[in-house]
Amino acid sequence: MTRVSFASRSGTMVFDENENEKNEFSASDVLDQRETDWRSMWISIFLQFVVGVQVSVYYMSMWPYLQKLDKTADVDFLGWIVASCNIGSTISNPIYGYWNQKTMSVKMPVIIGFLIAAIAQTWYALLSLFPDAKWFMLAARVTTGFGVGNIAALRIYAATASTPKDRMKAISYGTGGYVLGISFGPVLSAFFTPLGENGWKLGSIYINMFTTVAFLMTIENYVGIIDENEKDSNVVIPKYDLLGALICIYLFMIVNIIATNIEVMSTPLTTVLYDWKDSQSILYNGIALCCCCIVSVVLNIILGSTRLGKLDKRIQMLIGLGFFLLYQVFMYPWNFYSGPLDYLPNGKDTDVAGGCYQTYEWCKWTTRVPLPIYLICFIVFFGVAFPFVESPSAALYSEILGPRKQGNMQGLFSLGGSLAPVIGSLTSTALFQATGFRYVIVYQAGILVIGAVLVLAFYKRLVPLKLKSIKKT
Repeated sequence: MTRVSFASRSGTMVFDENENEKNEFSASDVLDQRETDWRSMWISIFLQFVVGVQVSVYYMSMWPYLQKLDKTADVDFLGWIVASCNIGSTISNPIYGYWNQKTMSVKMPVIIGFLIAAIAQTWYALLSLFPDAKWFMLAARVTTGFGVGNIAALRIYAATASTPKDRMKAISYGTGGYVLGISFGPVLSAFFTPLGENGWKLGSIYINMFTTVAFLMTIENYVGIIDENEKDSNVVIPKYDLLGALICIYLFMIVNIIATNIEVMSTPLTTVLYDWKDSQSILYNGIALCCCCIVSVVLNIILGSTRLGKLDKRIQMLIGLGFFLLYQVFMYPWNFYSGPLDYLPNGKDTDVAGGCYQTYEWCKWTTRVPLPIYLICFIVFFGVAFPFVESPSAALYSEILGPRKQGNMQGLFSLGGSLAPVIGSLTSTALFQATGFRYVIVYQAGILVIGAVLVLAFYKRLVPLKLKSIKKT
């Protein structure tokens, strides 16, 4: 008796000799009989939290620290420093993914990555020892990026060491850990603001609100894979839908662009909007980000443990994109807001006063977003939007790829997430310095609309890969 199978875009069609199509089933039908090792998964989730802290711990304090170290640095250079960590991650993400693909091990990539990051954090804390400190800060952040690129290996583990029934939970909790780390990093900076900008000196080394966190920062079973040598003889794994996978990568990228823009731009933005000096901007934004963090983490837990997580992932992503767009609408400097913005007093810098630099011509016609609206946008809209896009896009991406080794493709996914902040930070800081935050908002709204259009236009292709049964004779 003969059986014939061939691959189509959506799966493998199987017919018997009478041309009757054989049964189609999802990956979960094969894999749900296995069990996720939650002990190792919780370790992976915690390590994703650590990576998030490593990436974001200096976001809000970086600008005043840079100004204190090197007066020749401007906001444009800040954009390059912010991008530098992600440039390092962009280079290292595929390396960690390939490493996992070849060895099917997450341990060594993660250990080596954290060792590299620890060296870079020590370097960052000792910047006062170097001349032309801005260039050494740039190098320190690139090195940090080489280290924290190990997030690729951790995401691969969450995607391939969990069964389909547990995958949304594993990825949501992992994302929640990473988001908590991203949000907790600036909170650490805010916690040490009482040390002040001068702090105290130990030889040539300064211990202050900018460097303390840097010193502190120095201190597997893949049940979701059907291996080619072990797979059920009645299962065929077809090719995955590349377009659907690329759309998931794009959605992940725009989330990271906006997240980076909001966190990096919050200090200079609130300095010009609300006349906060540097220490106030770091402290108040740190508190706001802490509240945002609570919203995001709670939602990630809800998505991973309640029926809400069972909602179609495409709908979840559209909800998240909608909240991101609400942020852009309310944060746009509409003419009916009060204005214009104030300039810094003559002879004063942002370490003692808030306001616009004299070179910011756009402050003359830019209005002030009311503080309550800023806080609602930051805490509520941003807090809700992030988990509704990042978690389902990462989970759906894994499901589109199917139960196969995903090291290289997950490395590409993480590469997109690392490349996005490079694009975002360079474009947003350049736009902010030249034209204010008005066109940063327009730019962000544009990429969000494109994302929503892609989801709607290719709605039927954003589905988990389907397996087919086949009997060998």
